[in-house]
Amino acid sequence: MESSKIEIPLSKGKMIFLILGCLLFVFLGVAMFLNAEGMQTRRINNSLIIRIISIIGVLFFGFICISVVKKIIKNESGLIINHLGIWDNSSGVSVGMIKWSDVIGIRKAKASGTNFILIDVNNPDFYINNIKGSIKKQAMKANMRKYNTPISISTAGLKISFKNLEELIEHEYKTNVNTNINL
Repeated sequence: MESSKIEIPLSKGKMIFLILGCLLFVFLGVAMFLNAEGMQTRRINNSLIIRIISIIGVLFFGFICISVVKKIIKNESGLIINHLGIWDNSSGVSVGMIKWSDVIGIRKAKASGTNFILIDVNNPDFYINNIKGSIKKQAMKANMRKYNTPISISTAGLKISFKNLEELIEHEYKTNVNTNINL
């Protein structure tokens, strides 16, 4: 029996705030790069190291900014939950479809003040290997090392509270996991 489809939209307000924050860090990275000699301290007295750090910052925050802008332009839902699983489009490292038949558990974690829902799957390498883009793949591998799962979902870009999302995913998992064993 098919359950209804639940769509959770992306929060444009949160995403615009994230874009502004990323642009600030990109600007600071460019300023560091251009003024590397003037930014030397006792701790870091090598302008090359300062330039390398600034390039990494510009690339990292630039990547996030571009990913968020793409999500706003596409105007897709952040999460879609139905009888098959969860379609995750909530962040720059989203995995797409997570089948209930792959899910073996749901947990929560907190990092840098942000709550995450961790989705434990029976085939984590499948999800990691299906990701296109080396930055996304590295982020998923880092999740795997730290949390023993590559899949994490945050409400940072979604129009839903963490508590409500956690309750919704747990309820849908319990409702759908036994009906999708062979999908």
